[in-house]
Amino acid sequence: GGDHDVELQLREDIVPEDSSCKIVKNEMFCTLAKRLPHTFDRLARDPVALGGGIKKDWGELPDPYASVGDDVVRQISAGELEELVFEKQTKTVIGDFSYSWCFSATRAQSMFINAARQLSSQSVVFVRVDSKEYPAVARHYDVSCGLQSHVYVLRKGEGLNKERKVDSEEIVVPAQESEFMSALRSRFEAKLVHITTEDELNDFKKSHNIVAIAIFDTSKGGNSAESLPEFQALTKAATVTRGLVPIGYIDRQLGGYVGPSVKVFKHGKEMDGGMKLVIDGGVLARMIGAEAFPLVSMYEYGVRESFDRIGIPIIQVFGHDKDTINLAQEVAKEYRGRLGLVRMSPQHYYMLEDHGMDEKSVPGVGITDSFHWNSMKYAHDGEMTVESVRATVDKYLAGTLPPSFKSEKTPPPGHHDKGTVKKVVKNTLSEVVGEDSQQDTLIMVYRPWMHTLKKARQTLAKVAEAFKELDRVTVASLDVSGNFFDRDIWRGMREMEEDPCIYMCPRGGGGCKKFYGQIAQKEIFQFAAKNSQTVKQQWDDKVKPQLKAMKKAESEAKEAAKKDSARRALEYEEEVKGFNDKVEKADELEIAAGVWKRVAVHGDSKLSPPRPHDQVKVHYTGTLASNGQKFDSSRDRGKPFTFTMGIQQVIPCWEKGVSSMVPGERAQLICDHKQAYGDRGAPPKIPEKAKLLFDVELLSTGPPSVHDEM
Repeated sequence: GGDHDVELQLREDIVPEDSSCKIVKNEMFCTLAKRLPHTFDRLARDPVALGGGIKKDWGELPDPYASVGDDVVRQISAGELEELVFEKQTKTVIGDFSYSWCFSATRAQSMFINAARQLSSQSVVFVRVDSKEYPAVARHYDVSCGLQSHVYVLRKGEGLNKERKVDSEEIVVPAQESEFMSALRSRFEAKLVHITTEDELNDFKKSHNIVAIAIFDTSKGGNSAESLPEFQALTKAATVTRGLVPIGYIDRQLGGYVGPSVKVFKHGKEMDGGMKLVIDGGVLARMIGAEAFPLVSMYEYGVRESFDRIGIPIIQVFGHDKDTINLAQEVAKEYRGRLGLVRMSPQHYYMLEDHGMDEKSVPGVGITDSFHWNSMKYAHDGEMTVESVRATVDKYLAGTLPPSFKSEKTPPPGHHDKGTVKKVVKNTLSEVVGEDSQQDTLIMVYRPWMHTLKKARQTLAKVAEAFKELDRVTVASLDVSGNFFDRDIWRGMREMEEDPCIYMCPRGGGGCKKFYGQIAQKEIFQFAAKNSQTVKQQWDDKVKPQLKAMKKAESEAKEAAKKDSARRALEYEEEVKGFNDKVEKADELEIAAGVWKRVAVHGDSKLSPPRPHDQVKVHYTGTLASNGQKFDSSRDRGKPFTFTMGIQQVIPCWEKGVSSMVPGERAQLICDHKQAYGDRGAPPKIPEKAKLLFDVELLSTGPPSVHDEM
């Protein structure tokens, strides 16, 4: 009892105009629209100290660093991070700033800790800064949940930059720990190696499989190499290629080389040509970095990550016939240093969809700005000849090639009934958000794996039914896993969004408005009325009557369901009584220790019992032996349960009991708790050390290929 002041510490910015609080039955509910990717909030005071006046509905995240000492990984604050970089003895700081709840973080953090145990030293320090606790770090390093985790390499300003500045470099954590260790070790080497003698020159050429050496001409003007704009570009290029191509530089007469130029050496031997020493660091990085790859690369994760890191656009070639392979070689020769060329193996032909094509397009060619899933893609729609592909690539380099977009197949005409949710794909999106759109569209943007999608779909279907009689208002949905995700349209939706997002897109274009809050009918209705004049103006005349009709139909359906449930309950009671009568008369057979069976209906003795790896289909009802309380039933769901024998998909009692049955048999399995859910049980329905009874009917069994349709 009593009043309590409750203080919430917000870990991120909110959108005030889209945030609100309301009081319902003496309880306050606040909806805060988050401006940046999700971070957890916390109570400033322990909930227990509030006398039960507030409920905490989140748990603590496991901390993989809890058992790791500071001598391995230092857990520090945002303020301590920069200071650490400038400690006299510190040369390199390796940082993990990830969110622990990201599914990619667990593996990456384990690798990070193992690397710290091996590589930590006085000059190399591994640190953990929790972006949940320090959102400024999350914003600065653009931390979010993604398919890949990242670590960051921080150093004092290098090269020309002598002021107090931190240089940072991002490393994508690869799949293999050995690759991660190699990537980290390469960052401990000097960014640029100053070569001053013939011996140093010869040693550097042979120091790695591939190296680059920049030659500066300082004979005129008396300027040092470090003062030239080309040196700044080389410094930037060296940061990008670190770990792929070590770079050194010469600022005096050595080896007979004449500058300004860049020479590339493979296995100590100079490659033909060389390249110009330009003042654009990005261009220079691409020119040098391209030499680290073969003329034509085969697609794999390491190649993908390296190309993206250097920033080289990629020509993707789909096809493995001789003509396509020869075409790839010829095209790669012409554009080496400007674009990379990667041949895609058959298991990766699905990537044609990203270019707006399908596997029927093989052999085919596409160009992508990067391997990022949502980067711009460009399809080659001409003949598969060197000349035709060259024309497409030249248009891409000139910026005149129109992009192609991933899109699901366009739904056939008439697929949408008014009062239902309309499916939208990329190729029909202009009907919703374009200048020619003729209606206001309430649209749900989602990906199939979002954990609240099922409930959101049900809510949206109800909204669509309520808007059935509205003029020029459509309720729609767009799956952005199968269609190009346009950040400019769906503002506020993250790449790895956990929940569907709702938008109202006005007719005639003008930008879609994002809904913030719980996806529930009342909140969606309020959002739609606020952002669509049509909904607001026709609410009383068309939406209210429809809602009334829906409520009546729902009430009638509930009443009918209630009667049907009562009927089925009577039938179930009669069936259970009949089954129990047969079980009482049957002998109790011990199948294994803690597993017994009583046969109520004998099956077909000509058929065999299930064998390991058979796919089994059963109907069952489970009850507690102590009081007969039913806790689960496939019969109530109206759908048989299917599982595979011998791979621990079910409790041991089932493995042993069902393996003793033949198709058509119906029996009671009696399961000791040790053969069921053990000492802990399965709360809340199954208590600890519970003995269970199962009414099991074996419907069919056989190899998986026979029952795949189940």
